Amino acid sequence: METNFTQARKWIISAIHDIKRVLKDLKTEDFADIAFRSQFAVEKLNKSILNLMGIKIQKTHTPTRILKNILRKEDMLSLDNKTENLIEKICKYSKIFEDEGAKTRYGIFKKDELILAEEIYSSIGDIEYFLKNLGKIIKLFLTLLKESFKITEKEFEELSQIKEFLGELR
Repeated sequence: METNFTQARKWIISAIHDIKRVLKDLKTEDFADIAFRSQFAVEKLNKSILNLMGIKIQKTHTPTRILKNILRKEDMLSLDNKTENLIEKICKYSKIFEDEGAKTRYGIFKKDELILAEEIYSSIGDIEYFLKNLGKIIKLFLTLLKESFKITEKEFEELSQIKEFLGELR
């Protein structure tokens, strides 16, 4: 049986793999995959937060809805103001990813015509806001883990990898 920490750690490790793909895709200019992988990484980071809060989830592409619901229900969990503020900011920056829905993977239909993800995200300008928000989320996420959940790099060495991504995303 997995603990909440073990499950959260797996989500984080999976997000790390997606962020690595984002960085690799920047070099090959695969902008559609950057949009998809950054969206996927953000979902996984948010799922890890839920697990660290003791909420086990499996399938959802909108974990921020659950996080926001927790913040609204004061009797659900007792969170200090700093933690609430960090989670609210993470949700704010995550919204742009969740609002894209399946567009990053499948594209969209416009006037009965399929517009592929590769056509929607075809330049650095098309995914620049993804990269900026991913960087903001990573920074907030690391602060949340360190200050609210008291998780150290000693306990979870992969956190140092996430820190490195910040510099590379810039």
